[in-house]
Amino acid sequence: MIMAESAMESVRVVKSATCGRSLVFTSKFAAGKCLLEELPYAYVLCNKKRGLFCDFCLKQCSTLLRCSSCKYVRYCSRPCQKGDWKRCHKQDCKTLKRIHPRVPPDLAQLLAQIIRKQRQSPPCTQDDEDCFPTTVDQLESHHEKLSDARKDHFESLWFVLQQCIEEDVLPQPSSLVKMFGATICNSFSICDNDLNGIAVGIYLRASMLNHSCYPNCVVVFDERKLQLRTVRDVKEGDVCTISYVDVINPAKERQTELEERYHFSCNCVKCIDEINELEPDDGLGEEFRGLKKSLEQIQDAEKSQDWTKVLELCKPYLKPMDPSSSLQADHHLLVKLRDRAFDICVDTQSWEKAAQMGQLNTDPYRYHYGPYHPSLGIHLLKMGKLLLYLERLQDAREYLTEAESVLEVTHGPQHSLMLTLVQELISSCR
Repeated sequence: MIMAESAMESVRVVKSATCGRSLVFTSKFAAGKCLLEELPYAYVLCNKKRGLFCDFCLKQCSTLLRCSSCKYVRYCSRPCQKGDWKRCHKQDCKTLKRIHPRVPPDLAQLLAQIIRKQRQSPPCTQDDEDCFPTTVDQLESHHEKLSDARKDHFESLWFVLQQCIEEDVLPQPSSLVKMFGATICNSFSICDNDLNGIAVGIYLRASMLNHSCYPNCVVVFDERKLQLRTVRDVKEGDVCTISYVDVINPAKERQTELEERYHFSCNCVKCIDEINELEPDDGLGEEFRGLKKSLEQIQDAEKSQDWTKVLELCKPYLKPMDPSSSLQADHHLLVKLRDRAFDICVDTQSWEKAAQMGQLNTDPYRYHYGPYHPSLGIHLLKMGKLLLYLERLQDAREYLTEAESVLEVTHGPQHSLMLTLVQELISSCR
């Protein structure tokens, strides 16, 4: 596990009666400061992404080497294979061979790693109140608040883990349910450079971060390495916050998600302002109901991969909204619908239509995410690449220049995304 240079001097752990342990800034920092770099305590590549990314370094690669024994996990190089063997695969390989052709779900694999790793960890002697955690047992679990659906999920995982882990290694259910709760509450979805989730992992230091729907920091990933960066100017003593949920969603949806997974309600300024501004008929208008129904039909068409039908359902919304419309141009469902249309147009090589969709969503992205957010930066980058391909060089240059200014803050100049793609694309426009 690593931390950025001077990261221990940038943030410290404090404990409060209302929020538990938190990270606070030890000094004032400008936007774009890297506060923390951390490798995961435990992580697993998602089953649906296996064969596309290296199981150890999480690098995307078209020529992966398959483990000759279990023939399941894959690596981009011999060093990665050796590194993963030492990390966890020496044990996992035996399990995968024994239960073949069954494959444990992602969360079961992650829990198995945590169980084995904690058996090897010495008991913690640190003061919980002012130290970073060293094991998952020290993380908040809220296991006593699990919903019935979560309890059912745990029961199914308990059955799977009994098949995967030796009886003398597997914890008792009372201990395992705490570990399950801590993993649910504290795991991170590890994303690739396009912000698609590819793996799930536990980062012990980053687990101390509190939530705000108007955060002063963001978390990004460079392969398996987590980076915590400021996106606003902060001062000494401020609590370091990230958003646990997608801030494009309205306050009621964010509150529901936070309560169901993390067992708290958010009282940040953004939530309070949005709830106070709600009108009695918000979400009840005819146009809203039509948009919501279209999204449901689109999801059904996507399952059958009927892309022609998807685009036909999107068609009424693939143009600027009429000024008389009750739907605002930045409505979150409208943005999501156009995002889907954009992706389908790219996949079907309908480049001009994709550019049109992306341009309609650019201002809503700026509105919802603010000036410095990974989602905005990646959207601008995708648009710049697309317009460059269409030889609309002036438009491409504007998008890519803005993308660079955003990503310099959210990802930093040394991130692989900045070192290769962005600089290369901007150079090709000049």
